[in-house]
Amino acid sequence: MENNPIKVSIIIPVYQVENYLERAVDSVLAQTLEEKEIILVDDGSTDASPQICDRYQEQYPGLVRVLHKENEGLGLTRNAGVRMAKGEYVAFLDSDDSVEPDMYQELYDKAVEGGYDYVMCDVKIIYVDEGRSSVVSSYPRETIDLADYIANGNNITYSVNKLFRRSIWEENQYEKMLFEDISLIPSLVTRYHHVGYIPKPFYNYYRRSDTISTTFAGEMVDIIQAFSNFLDRSDPAYREEVVYCTAKQLYWNMLQSRVLFQADFIGLLQKYKKDFLLNPYLAKDKQRKKLLEFLDYEVIPETFFCVHLGRPIPLGYLEEIRTDFPKARLIQVDEINCSEKELPGCVLKALEAGNLGFVEEYLALRLLYKEGGIVLSPDMRANLNLKRLRLNRVFFGFDSEEDLLGGCFGALKGHYVIQALLDSYRDESIFNKAMLPLKDRIRDFLMIHFQLKANGRNQLLKHEVQVYLPSVLAYDMKDGDNCCKKAQYPVAQGYEVVSDAVLKMWSDRLLENWNLYKQERGTKAAGGARPSPAAKDPPTLSLQEMDRRIQEVVDTYENSTCWRLTKPIRAVARLLGK
Repeated sequence: MENNPIKVSIIIPVYQVENYLERAVDSVLAQTLEEKEIILVDDGSTDASPQICDRYQEQYPGLVRVLHKENEGLGLTRNAGVRMAKGEYVAFLDSDDSVEPDMYQELYDKAVEGGYDYVMCDVKIIYVDEGRSSVVSSYPRETIDLADYIANGNNITYSVNKLFRRSIWEENQYEKMLFEDISLIPSLVTRYHHVGYIPKPFYNYYRRSDTISTTFAGEMVDIIQAFSNFLDRSDPAYREEVVYCTAKQLYWNMLQSRVLFQADFIGLLQKYKKDFLLNPYLAKDKQRKKLLEFLDYEVIPETFFCVHLGRPIPLGYLEEIRTDFPKARLIQVDEINCSEKELPGCVLKALEAGNLGFVEEYLALRLLYKEGGIVLSPDMRANLNLKRLRLNRVFFGFDSEEDLLGGCFGALKGHYVIQALLDSYRDESIFNKAMLPLKDRIRDFLMIHFQLKANGRNQLLKHEVQVYLPSVLAYDMKDGDNCCKKAQYPVAQGYEVVSDAVLKMWSDRLLENWNLYKQERGTKAAGGARPSPAAKDPPTLSLQEMDRRIQEVVDTYENSTCWRLTKPIRAVARLLGK
């Protein structure tokens, strides 16, 4: 081995993959290419992965080399492997995937034969949870037309299906971010024009439900920066193809894969508005042309306003913001930077009387009007789901069946509803004289001007003002809809603090839905007429589907906080029923 020059260095980043690492390494050891080296870069794993790496190095001295380092993420781990590489060409293999035995021999032979900068192959995607697989072809022809490949090809963002000339990595490196592939590889493809292709599925990509690509996390917003890097760093000669390639990726991400981040994607579209509007490829693509409809769509900025007079921001509040909204702007106002200038008389009186809550609410409204964003009081905890509410123009939420919530609401910059609420602080009204909380002011304003119904139900008022259920912005009822919740009281993990009124309301609604399903099922089984002809007919469902939905409601209910905590309520109900 030492007398033979190394043709290919295969770099395998390793992190917490003790269950898959051996499959990956064994697939490289089985390669028909002999003049190779395997570089295992352990990115600070705490499972058995480091020991597995060391065992391979001991078993295959000279063939397998190992580097242990502190955790830095996939991109920087690949960079560390490149710095160790001695091969003429470099390949990357993810440690939970595998490759076919002749992959690197055939790719290397092709690269040398054509003097290519890099050579790529097809990818076999193995859907582990579904027990199926499919092959994604990179290009319909073996000879690559680079402009056409950028615009219409597949697998352009993958690092792992390509064999690169090592000299490329003297000029390029991965960044510390998620989606480091999207950030670097597509632009690299546009800048190194001599490309080879073998239309065979050499690479086996195992897609599971617990990987970063299929699990939502706040850092996933890095994908926006990754697409920006692709657009900004590509060869200008292929600008139209790059914009169309990005549009295709955005269409899939925005409308299918990562809808939760839609507001962020809209911001990206608007940043490059001219390029998308003038793109000739997109103009002819009837399906993906729908992206252009988002170009004039206003979204609430990812800016949080926290006004805390005479009290610090709880540590948990800041942790949530940093974790789920790493790119967000947090604007704080405390007693130090709270100016008394331009405060209405009632707010000044509240300040003098020590009613800081009244002052906080006014200042939060004023910031919201000037900047646009989301008011989030210190006693609230937001989660990643709050991103989807940025698609509203203005939103509020119920705190109970009759009351609205004052701790979390949002609006576009300069929205007239927020302006009207601000103006109301200068009126001679009971709200100002009695220094009533903001939630009462909002409720009455919406009832008068937007016909809000104080029933605790989801409502879109005049196609403008969205009002959400208590389970969305006040309490987590374990139904998957929660975006924000109160956090005044410390509770054990898995439990929630819910008011009696909301608990009973939620319990009644679950039972109401359950009874509707049972009623519909009974009607289907009897083949008779519907019991309420005046009501709107529900969708037609098969008995099997009806049973499935009923069971789903039952399971949700019995596993919920409501079922456990409403036991006394149900006991009283049974007693009264008797």
